[in-house]
Amino acid sequence: MSIINLKDIEYLDTINKKLIFDNEQSSLTLLSFKKGVERTLHIDKKDETAQIIEGKAQITIGKEKYILNEGEMIVMPQNIPHGLLALEDTKMLLLRPKHKHDD
Repeated sequence: MSIINLKDIEYLDTINKKLIFDNEQSSLTLLSFKKGVERTLHIDKKDETAQIIEGKAQITIGKEKYILNEGEMIVMPQNIPHGLLALEDTKMLLLRPKHKHDD
């Protein structure tokens, strides 16, 4: 084990992903999005949790839009379309139970 700096991920022109851990139960991924970068609506078969580490993002869940700031988190329920738009340069932690993901 080692200490992990949750802000230690660079901003790219696309979504940058850094896998923190991945085991048979779940995975934890650090992501960064430059302002304006979008993760389009998609559906997952299990709940996921997103926590904003730095910046500000609009997260869409179904027909609702939520603005999340640094230090805030949200649960994205299974089988409901969800996506993200970075309103500022944003770093986010994504916790998800083990399941197949299309990307």
